[in-house]
Amino acid sequence: MKLMLFQIERCRPYFICLMGDRFGWSQTEVKKDEILNMTFNYAIENNPNLKWIDNYRYNTSVTQLEIFHGVLNNPDDVKDKCFFYLRDPPSQNDVSPELYKRLVSESEWHKKQQDYLKSLVQQHPKISVKKFKQADEVSELIKQDLKGCVDQEFPIGSELTKLEQQGEAHAAFASQRCRVYIGNQNYFTEINKHRSQNISQPFIILGESGCGKSALVANWAKQIADSEKDTFIFLHFIGSSADSAHYIKMIRRLFEEMKVFFSFDMQIPSSDTVLIHEIGKWLRMAGSLTKCVIVFDAVNQLDDGSGVGESTEHDLLWIPSDIPPNVFLLISTLPGRAMNACIEAGFPSMRVRPLQESQKMQIITDYLEGIYGKSLTTEQKEMIINVKQTSNPLYLKSLLDEVRMFGSFRTLTNKISEYLSAESPQDLFAKILERLEEEFEKGQNPRKDLVRDATTALWCSNRGMSESELVELLDIPSAVWSPFYISLYENLVNRNGILNFFHDHLRQAVERKYIPTHEAKVKGYLCLADFHAAKDTTDRTVEELPFLLTKAGQLERLKETITDLEVFYRLSDNEDGIFELIKAWKTLGGFDLSEEAYMSKVQKIPKKDIMQNSTYFCKLYSRLGNFFLIIGIMEAAKKIFKTLIKQLELNYGESHGTVVYNVHDHTWKYRCKHPDVIKGLHELGTVYSKLGEYDKAVRVYIDAINRQNRVTTPTQKLQLCEGLLGLSTVYIQKEDMLKAKKLMLRALELATFVLGKKHNFVAAIFTRLGQLSYKQGRVDEALAYCLHDLKVTRSEVGTNHPRTAIVLNEIGLIYDDKNDSMATQLYEAALSIFLETYGKNFLGTGTIRYNLGALYLGTNHFAQSKYQFTESYRVYVLFLGEDHPETKAVKQALDVVSTMAPYE
Repeated sequence: MKLMLFQIERCRPYFICLMGDRFGWSQTEVKKDEILNMTFNYAIENNPNLKWIDNYRYNTSVTQLEIFHGVLNNPDDVKDKCFFYLRDPPSQNDVSPELYKRLVSESEWHKKQQDYLKSLVQQHPKISVKKFKQADEVSELIKQDLKGCVDQEFPIGSELTKLEQQGEAHAAFASQRCRVYIGNQNYFTEINKHRSQNISQPFIILGESGCGKSALVANWAKQIADSEKDTFIFLHFIGSSADSAHYIKMIRRLFEEMKVFFSFDMQIPSSDTVLIHEIGKWLRMAGSLTKCVIVFDAVNQLDDGSGVGESTEHDLLWIPSDIPPNVFLLISTLPGRAMNACIEAGFPSMRVRPLQESQKMQIITDYLEGIYGKSLTTEQKEMIINVKQTSNPLYLKSLLDEVRMFGSFRTLTNKISEYLSAESPQDLFAKILERLEEEFEKGQNPRKDLVRDATTALWCSNRGMSESELVELLDIPSAVWSPFYISLYENLVNRNGILNFFHDHLRQAVERKYIPTHEAKVKGYLCLADFHAAKDTTDRTVEELPFLLTKAGQLERLKETITDLEVFYRLSDNEDGIFELIKAWKTLGGFDLSEEAYMSKVQKIPKKDIMQNSTYFCKLYSRLGNFFLIIGIMEAAKKIFKTLIKQLELNYGESHGTVVYNVHDHTWKYRCKHPDVIKGLHELGTVYSKLGEYDKAVRVYIDAINRQNRVTTPTQKLQLCEGLLGLSTVYIQKEDMLKAKKLMLRALELATFVLGKKHNFVAAIFTRLGQLSYKQGRVDEALAYCLHDLKVTRSEVGTNHPRTAIVLNEIGLIYDDKNDSMATQLYEAALSIFLETYGKNFLGTGTIRYNLGALYLGTNHFAQSKYQFTESYRVYVLFLGEDHPETKAVKQALDVVSTMAPYE
């Protein structure tokens, strides 16, 4: 009964009931049912919220209890979402005698009780009641009612975006930790005190694993959300999902959330480097509009995907050195490199301490007795309080969850003693797994290896598993799955229907117990891969299958999977998917393989399919072309973009046509000016430029610009700016500086009109003009342009922003060319900003070090020059490899200076 009513709770507010003439399992005070009474007792003892059912112990069926609990106790909560279907009384002429006997009431008493229950349902004004005769009739009624619910709750167009899905996942993780908070309210006071001081540094929560840091930040953030409705709150729980640990993805998600919340009209930087540059600026804009709370939980779990463990992201140099006013950044971490970085930076912090004995007693009373009505003897409480391991909140909560579910009071003391023999949370979870094995693999309705198979599937999965996926994979009926799921419920987190482990200690326990060897893990990955491969291609299969095949070492299957155009289409829809594609092709041996694989697939697409679904295939071509552009396969990108433009012109030629004059042959031609066509031409121009086919690039850019012969909206004007700047870049490569400058000035005028003088996009054009003037030998003019950019940039982002460092480096080059000693100060200032922001392992740092090395070499400071060239070469090798032309140039300079300073 406890299980049954719990399942009804999980389904709220939806409830479906089919009622016939039979009343069902019940008892009277005269004729009692011992098993039914035991069921009542167990449900009441183990859940104080079910005490109401004691009033319906007699003369009430189990079905009636379900109806009361699901609907009649709180009918307003399920309005328009509960459905009853009453079967007409059977006729002896329509069914066999055996079936008739099973359909009619058990007795006159049962009939009277059932008729009364039906009347309660039918007379209620807020309950939908329909009648049926046959099974196919009621199945159609149910289908229509459920479809109506889906249409009402999730109308077309209300689908969650990728960003919303990510937000929901983190909200679910936080919600799980807000069920019951085991901690110290004084921690809230301490956090609030530092927040009220408007500190300009992050506030750090330190503590051991399982001490309750995640629960603390989740509950504190919930308090803020409940009391400050206008505050922007961003929660990111690192380790809560497979893609939550990459710090660039985390930062990008922060930008996306800010853009949506504040309706910023700026583009989110596509470059990872620029993204980090812009954090301070975006936070400053957000803080100027309202209070902001940013939470990064468990930064010790950051992972850049390289597989090398703790790396530079744990140095936390991506965190702005100066947190703007009105912005509070809260960070938690375990001991390790991230914690050391926080301590060395002098960030204010608070340490979460182990629980004291008085706190343990309070938790036992409030949690076990107050919420679940489970009482312990004084001896049992002292057993729990007096051991060191229960000072860990995770250990204590997990133990209390086991205690409250244990059925035998007589043997409870021995069971507690057995659990307390576990020295750590991981050891405790191992014992919990053993208890689950005993209960579900050897008890009633046993299923061999249920615990191993279910938890191994969760461990091996990329993001987790849905209930339906697990039930299908395990091939078990609901009667087996439901009680097992409820027993594991407190140790799982549900993110948008995808289940995963609540805490890493359980994950570790599963690994140690069931899949300790590489062979066992591969077997688990393959089992899950086969399961997903047998299904139709969906977003779920593409987020799981490549990951599983990679982990299993099934490279041929991996190649076959990511080469499938539908899989590629779904993965390339977002940056995370593109990142997964890049990783997969690197694993397979390199990007060159992708060209042959995808081009072969594209060539085999029937033309009739393209014509019938041109919108889909245009998106596919666009994504494929951009993917080739990203990975540097230019010839393939060129073919794809040309195909894309041709198809787009077929789609939009009539609706977005314009007449363009060709100055070369003095003819007028009909062209398509749809924004997607213009964008495709820009992309094709970029490809030609990278291939060194500058004349073709010029023709393509001019074609795109000429098609925009009437621009009226800001979007159209900025797209024209992009075309002008793209064309100017090609002219610079052709060393036609005059034409390049004219185009840049035209773009500058247009961008300034749309965005204003102080926008960073406008300022960046000034630097491009400065670079152009510098190449022309017009040093003073270049200096003027760059100084203007510096003025705008400093006013926007401050003096210590990486964007400022970029402009300082450009100005340094100009002063260097003028043999002015100011160049040294400019380079060193830019280098200082980069080192403070990113540390020594950053490509931009290597570039400035190269410039400094060249300056020192020219002034005969050979030792200093050698040091800068050595560091620059190390960084270039790290990021670009030894064979890159720029790396070779640095190596050549290093070799030269090494002969001049051989002993340094």
